[in-house]
Amino acid sequence: MEKWRCKICGYIHVGNSPPPLCPVCGAGPEDFKEMEALFSHISRPPLNKVVIVGNGAAGMEAARLIREKNPAVQITVFSREPYHFYSRIHLSTFIGEENAADKIQIFPTQWYEKQQISVNLDNPVTSIEPGKKRVTDRGGNKYPYDKLILATGASPVIPPFRGVKTEGIFSLRNLQDALSIRSCARNRDTAVVIGGGILGIEAASSLNKIGLTVTIIELADHLLPSQLNAEGAAVLQSILEKRGITIRLASAVKSLQGKLRVNSVMLSDRTIFPAEMVLISAGVIPNTQLAQTAAIKVNRGIIVNNQMETSIGNMYAAGDVIEFNGNLWGIWPAAVDQGMVAGTAVAGLPVTYTGTTPLHILKVSGTELTTVGKRYAQSAHEEEILHTNPPQEYCLKLIHNSRTLLGAVVLGIPGIGFRLEKLIRQQTPISDILPDLKKGHWDVLKQKR
Repeated sequence: MEKWRCKICGYIHVGNSPPPLCPVCGAGPEDFKEMEALFSHISRPPLNKVVIVGNGAAGMEAARLIREKNPAVQITVFSREPYHFYSRIHLSTFIGEENAADKIQIFPTQWYEKQQISVNLDNPVTSIEPGKKRVTDRGGNKYPYDKLILATGASPVIPPFRGVKTEGIFSLRNLQDALSIRSCARNRDTAVVIGGGILGIEAASSLNKIGLTVTIIELADHLLPSQLNAEGAAVLQSILEKRGITIRLASAVKSLQGKLRVNSVMLSDRTIFPAEMVLISAGVIPNTQLAQTAAIKVNRGIIVNNQMETSIGNMYAAGDVIEFNGNLWGIWPAAVDQGMVAGTAVAGLPVTYTGTTPLHILKVSGTELTTVGKRYAQSAHEEEILHTNPPQEYCLKLIHNSRTLLGAVVLGIPGIGFRLEKLIRQQTPISDILPDLKKGHWDVLKQKR
């Protein structure tokens, strides 16, 4: 049996061929790559104990890869959450469903025992002693390590709105948040989502799906300001409004109102929207506190090199908590890539991280959106191709330099987002199909492998 890795989200499939559909991100079989036994005969230094702080995408990818390369090393994982590794990218749709929590778990519970990976759930690491090479958990127990990986993730940004601590105010970062939101929504009729990014839009769509009257409030002048251009955002806004979601752009929240429980949201222009529950989706900030107390070098995130090494020897970091080449990534594919690099480096194998092509996927109300790479032409040698049709609810924007694609925004055209991601990541020549792309004949993308 072979192992196949989804290049979009990192899911590992075991079988004679790739699966017809990735159960995590929905990618097709063409987006799976057969995994090779990399550097299996290289001599490696002794490694007895690895401690990983965090059991999200980065932490568990690192653990999985270390075990694959070293069957004898002791791997201990600590998690602040009481749940095994699950698909965080499905939380926003999870709140609009009735599925049990284990439906979004990535690995079955028995997988950890089979892999001999010890996971301490609901037991965060509270301190690190780099000199003694050990960590301390919440109960005061100490665990030595040869190598340490910090995959502590990020936490939601909660702006200091007046009334922000009123009952009925939520953020959505982990599974417990999703369960709490889903429970509250069953007994509410109106909701306001503050933030028109990917998470906010997906959550608003889920709440709308289960019958709530939903309003999205966005500070920028169009939705998805970090991913979409104005043309694509206008098409997306039209789609959402047709589904009954109210959009308020270029608006700042002044206060969340209600004495014991939130009942409305007031904007800076004093417009009031009814809200029996409020979801704040205003971005995230890396969880660097643990690293800072251990004197690890931190800027906006934990600073790492191209092997995910921190400023202190034998200590690595990966995922939403890290800063690489001045960038914060904060996306699932990057966390998987960085976890893989950290695990490979800890296993003593040669590896280099050069970055992850920015990829964002949104599936809302039956409409698929993919943004990858650049959103705008940024030099005289770069051009844009734009095809948009709001009545038919689609928008395609391609950024190219006449030789290769540099970026793409695809809304309402299923099945080509992953192909574009592959062309951009691999820098595949497109000069032969460029005339067709300019005419809107995107079926020619299927010619490129």
